[in-house]
Amino acid sequence: MKATHLPDHLVASPGAVLEEWLDERHMSQRELADRTSKSEKFISQLINAKASLTADTAHDLELVTGVSADTWLRVEGSYRAMLRRREAIEDAGAADSPVEAALLKFLRDAGIVTAPARAKGEQLVQVFGLLGVSSTDGLARLTKRHAAAFRVSTSFTPDAVAIEVLLRLAHDQADLVPTPAYDESRLRAALPRLRALTVSAPAEAAVTAREELATCGVALVFVPSVPKAHCHGVTMWKGERVIVALSDRGKSEDHFWFTLFHELAHVLAGKRDEIYLEGPVDGDRPDWEVEADAFATETLIPASAEPQLHALVSLQDATDLAAELGVSPAIVVGRLQHLGLKPFSWGNGLKRRVEVHWPGGA
Repeated sequence: MKATHLPDHLVASPGAVLEEWLDERHMSQRELADRTSKSEKFISQLINAKASLTADTAHDLELVTGVSADTWLRVEGSYRAMLRRREAIEDAGAADSPVEAALLKFLRDAGIVTAPARAKGEQLVQVFGLLGVSSTDGLARLTKRHAAAFRVSTSFTPDAVAIEVLLRLAHDQADLVPTPAYDESRLRAALPRLRALTVSAPAEAAVTAREELATCGVALVFVPSVPKAHCHGVTMWKGERVIVALSDRGKSEDHFWFTLFHELAHVLAGKRDEIYLEGPVDGDRPDWEVEADAFATETLIPASAEPQLHALVSLQDATDLAAELGVSPAIVVGRLQHLGLKPFSWGNGLKRRVEVHWPGGA
């Protein structure tokens, strides 16, 4: 949740409010000191914001001014918070930023960071607010804490801050998808219906898949391609429900559906205290990724159809087999390309794009 507060120039110190009160009543600082049993020096320091207003002083001022102690303390709190924000912005501006320039530009373009490009410190503080940390050190601790829960391929090395941004966007969107507690049996029963959606128009099918999964306790959300995250999909638990986030990296429908079923494999077989990140396929794959790939592969095109794939010659053959299997032709084309039976330039005209805009996106 984004914090809201008054602009700095509208935040007055208790001393400034008190000085105005004295002027309106033609009362001197000395008389106020006598009435509150304070020293004249302390009253001067309070008015000049060199002394903090304590609960005891707020109580004394209530009796003298008729303004409640709670009000005086709220003014003091707002003023001190404003000073702390200024200090945090100055500290952030003086330090090396842990946020990559490309990531910062993405956040500005998305309207998440609103500070001007020249206001380096203010931009960084807004990123801190997005991620729920108070400093660069807090951000480092957060990324280290999450890294212990990540399940990723050893060759997948995304930028740590970019991943935190991606996770935050996924969590925020999942809050907009009401779901009951996760129900494994309902999810397994929904798998054939989800597979059947592959033949429908991609955008509508994606939304229907989200509605179907919501009944199983799985919040399916669509996130933008966050620079430096290099992430296709994420699976993580939030209490008694699951979040599956799909990014718009690789928008073709075969990639979309394979990634969805890959992530659902993690939902069904994964551990609740771990976060599964799916990135580019490079080098050796860990067992849990191999198993998720196998689940997605078998769900979309079972191994029993392998001989038919090898026998395909034309695009019409691919379309006919897809109709027989009850999946989109794009999925058949994608499998042929993946198996090396056809070049990656073959059959792409049968692949439709999945355009699902994320809330807050341009």
